[in-house]
Amino acid sequence: MKANRFHIGKVIEEINSGFIDASLMEKAKTRSKGVDQTIKAFYIILRAEKFASLEKIPKRNL
Repeated sequence: MKANRFHIGKVIEEINSGFIDASLMEKAKTRSKGVDQTIKAFYIILRAEKFASLEKIPKRNL
């Protein structure tokens, strides 16, 4: 897992502003295997990983 708390924070900000990536939400629903309580958690993980993969230099906690 390349994502860290900064990436998760970005995802939370997006969700609070009303933005949700439809394709990632579908992947989250598939991974949750029908358990409604885990869909949001899977979405946050997938979206945070996408942010992390777009970074050229990973952020480090110093």
